[in-house]
Amino acid sequence: MISAKRAIPALFIIYFLSGFTALLYQVVWQRMLGLFSGSDVRSVTIVVASYLLGLGVGGWLGGWVSDRLSNRQAIQIYGCCNFGIAVFAVCSRFLFYDLLFLQGKFLAQFPAIMLAIVFVSLLIPTTLMGVSLPLVSKATSRHAEGAAARIGLLYGLNTLGSGLGTLVSGWYIIGTFGYEKTVYLGAMLSAVVGIIAWSISRQFQSDRPASVAPDRTNLPLRSRSLWQWCFLVFLSGFAAISLEIIWFRILDTVLQSIAYTYAHLLAFILVGNALGSIAGAATIRFIRQPRKVFFAIQASIAAYSLISIWLISIYWQSHPTDLRTDIGYIDLNNITPIVIFRYIVIPLVMLVLPNFLLGFYFPLVQKAVQTEDSQIGQRVGLIQVANILGNTTGSLLTGLVLLDRFGTAGSLRLIAWLGLGFALLCFNFKQDKLASLLAIALAIIIALFPNNTRLWAALHGIPAAQYFLAAEDSTGVAAVTEVNGQGTLLASGQAQASFPYMQVHALLGSIPALIHPHPVHIIVIGLGSGGTAHTAGVNPATRQIKVVELLGAELTVLRQYAQTPNGQPLKYLFEDPRYQFIIGDGRQELELSQQQFDIIEADAIYPWRSRAGMLYSQEFFQAVRSHLAPGGMFVEWNVGLGTAQTFRSVFPYVMQLAMSGDLHVLIGSDRPVDFNRQRLLTKLEDVAVQNFLAKASVNVEAIRQDVKAAQVKFYSHARDGRSQPINTDLFPRSEYYLNQG
Repeated sequence: MISAKRAIPALFIIYFLSGFTALLYQVVWQRMLGLFSGSDVRSVTIVVASYLLGLGVGGWLGGWVSDRLSNRQAIQIYGCCNFGIAVFAVCSRFLFYDLLFLQGKFLAQFPAIMLAIVFVSLLIPTTLMGVSLPLVSKATSRHAEGAAARIGLLYGLNTLGSGLGTLVSGWYIIGTFGYEKTVYLGAMLSAVVGIIAWSISRQFQSDRPASVAPDRTNLPLRSRSLWQWCFLVFLSGFAAISLEIIWFRILDTVLQSIAYTYAHLLAFILVGNALGSIAGAATIRFIRQPRKVFFAIQASIAAYSLISIWLISIYWQSHPTDLRTDIGYIDLNNITPIVIFRYIVIPLVMLVLPNFLLGFYFPLVQKAVQTEDSQIGQRVGLIQVANILGNTTGSLLTGLVLLDRFGTAGSLRLIAWLGLGFALLCFNFKQDKLASLLAIALAIIIALFPNNTRLWAALHGIPAAQYFLAAEDSTGVAAVTEVNGQGTLLASGQAQASFPYMQVHALLGSIPALIHPHPVHIIVIGLGSGGTAHTAGVNPATRQIKVVELLGAELTVLRQYAQTPNGQPLKYLFEDPRYQFIIGDGRQELELSQQQFDIIEADAIYPWRSRAGMLYSQEFFQAVRSHLAPGGMFVEWNVGLGTAQTFRSVFPYVMQLAMSGDLHVLIGSDRPVDFNRQRLLTKLEDVAVQNFLAKASVNVEAIRQDVKAAQVKFYSHARDGRSQPINTDLFPRSEYYLNQG
């Protein structure tokens, strides 16, 4: 029998590769399921929680099974798990996209049903992933003594693979090959892991020592200390995922989040966690009081997180950026110091140290709980389940409740109070001055930490004396600031529009409504400043206007701003009985609707922003066309990156209007669009139209001049042929523009 020592390095390598594929799958499957469940915060939170719950089920099952197996059997089952993951990955496009989204999207309107469907659909692969750690831990550790270091190293290498997997997939693989081919690549890698696992399993022993004989694996887990550690790890998992949600919310504002941002930031978190676990594995033999160090780590994480966020906000406020031009676009030919500072320095400062500490305590806990040779796998599984249950609870409670009730600043304070509790448990205060200093420092930070409005003003780069109105809920952060009588709407840190309404928004809303002869029913996806939605009601024939906005905080802040002199037009908008405002995913709202509309307008975000591809894909345009009444029009601004070509691939007749402010408006229909310049000018002379636009503080004469100077281009399939689609649901090239040459 060849010694297992020769096979263990190979096992470590493939376990690293397992981590690489796991995060590759997570990034892709979250996007695919987002099409079914919606891209609002509630739906995203449900998907993440379901993923975590599946891992928890796997951890429990792996812990229960692993101690009943020989080392060889454990490795073989680990290999089989990867074969199963590979098979599921090959089928995942059909399940998540073809079946759930294309055929069953109506089920997503019921939250409980959606949660159940998402959880069940992810249960197989996530359970197989969760099983792995207890299996591999048991296979490489036959005795509890010394097991903590090896288990910590395994966990660290797997997490390091996860960090590199999300980095490489986020910046290169997905943007180069698309979601479908990416998941097939993951399936191939999982199959390779399975093959190698089976090939090296023969080098592991097929028997079990007496200390782990079958009759001892049934020993009850009655250790009081073990269950105490499970509770402590649960609390730590709760705080960790809560901080992660808050970190992403803050960095989404600071970085002006684009399609690459999520994977980029997640890589910092995972790599920091991995390095911490590897460091902990290397030093665990020197730590004699694991519980004391654990408490100190938790308190330090809370203190550092608040201090780093506070200092970054202070720096950002003293070094404001130009909100009008800061749109998050990255030009690889012009990498400025501010881009490097945002994408490298700030994530390093905010994310690496606390996640290093979170990783460091994993082998620490293993040292404390691994006291029984016959229960190594079970104890690994229990700690894993406790951590994941904390993660799941934190993601649901913080993502859906705490941020909604207390905002980012209030939620951070709650986490700091939990950290203070750990600090109070940390030492004997009569004998250890460090404990007193840590507790006092946390108490001072909690007392002095800025409130929500002050924090977000700083993170937006708004001077303390400048007007700033903010609203935050579970969907995100929105704000309005004023300088010299001009207001600016800020959505997730990005300047969306100005007050009074910008001319481009007045044109986007009013011109299509006046071109259409009878626009009775209109739906607008995207509220923004309200300018497009408001002016879309200019035609007296219009009876209903639905406005769907993903960022609920935006509606809140606009209602508040409507009470100010500069926000007076918004007051008229909200008082108009024809308008219905809906908080949710605009695409999902449209596709679930049984209604047909005369005008559908997507006043959408820039196409390189995260998840923008859902509103620029060929499939979305096809869904829009199916909800247009005969002669109805779809309106969207042409922002390049394949938008016009994809647009023209779906609508038989397309008109493009080039107007002031570098505005290019695309109007698609099932019949030729009649742009009658003189008729438009006549409609603009109508008293009702002029009165409506006057209440909206829109310059009618400026619109008249734009109509006179508009450049018109027509496109039709009959004359020009059918363009090839560019952006699809499963390959949103506009989002991943850096990979498209």
